Amino acid sequence: KETMGDDDDEEFQFSNLMNRLGVKKVLDDESDVKQLWFQLRKDEPHLLSSFEAFLVRIFSQLQEADNEKNELECALKKKIAAYDEEIKHLYEEMEQQIKEEKEQFLLKDTERFQSYSQDLKCKLLSKEQELEQLVQKQKRLEQQCTELLSGKEETKAENTKLKLTNKELLRDLERTSHELCQAQQQLQVLQEEASKLQEEKEM
Repeated sequence: KETMGDDDDEEFQFSNLMNRLGVKKVLDDESDVKQLWFQLRKDEPHLLSSFEAFLVRIFSQLQEADNEKNELECALKKKIAAYDEEIKHLYEEMEQQIKEEKEQFLLKDTERFQSYSQDLKCKLLSKEQELEQLVQKQKRLEQQCTELLSGKEETKAENTKLKLTNKELLRDLERTSHELCQAQQQLQVLQEEASKLQEEKEM
């Protein structure tokens, strides 16, 4: 029973020593230290204090090293987090810049086509008005020709002149009609392109 009591006391003292030194924080297995401490306590008790002082120095240095390692790991994690945040910020800025440049390009392209389309509309309206004037003029000349043909012989020379003028007007009419058709086709193509650009901009 006394032996058991001594063993319990030694276990208690060793456990207190290990707790004071903070061994569990830096050492997973303390069995070797424990065996050596028990051996010295039993066979060389006068060396026990020196061994404990040695343990204090060793585990103090190990604890400092462990603290430094933890500090370095913490600093490294902070640097990695800051780097990730910076990369994320740069990526978001790049995406925003690309988006703004694309929108600006689409806007300029749309404005250019709209301006061109408006110019064609003005030209088309002008051609339509010109065509209408030529048609009305032709009708008046045809009416004059009809009246002269049913009139007197002395008006034959003037009638011939009106016929020639009428032919020239017909050629002008045909040319104007062709230009009008081309302008209408160009306007339709531009309107389709402007519509596609508008859809892309909305997307």
